[in-house]
Amino acid sequence: MINTPTCTWHSRFTRPVFLWALCAVLTEIAVQSLGKIPTWSVPPWVTLLPVIPAICFVVALFRSVQKMDELQKRICLESVFIAFMLTLVLAFVVAGLDQAGIYHAKSDVLGTPMMGLWASTYIISAWRYR
Repeated sequence: MINTPTCTWHSRFTRPVFLWALCAVLTEIAVQSLGKIPTWSVPPWVTLLPVIPAICFVVALFRSVQKMDELQKRICLESVFIAFMLTLVLAFVVAGLDQAGIYHAKSDVLGTPMMGLWASTYIISAWRYR
């Protein structure tokens, strides 16, 4: 198979790491949405469902990083690092808003944005090195 830019671009978004991250984000959003429906009584174990794809994401990330060449490692680790730093900034903003009494966040407020930031930064990093 010829490795064209379109083929390479498409293959990055079908890797298990990206798919597990997307699954984790969608599961988290779905569970949060179910909790907001007043007529539904959601069992407590349902809130743990996003943990399963998140663990699979971490395992897939470690496995894929071990198999990557230098450029692929740079793209993946750069996106993880940028997402981590942006989440850290977001945590400081949320803590500042909480101290100011403007916004009182729950303890799970950073999980979904962190996965979304990682997916976004992965797309940007992959696009930069295409």
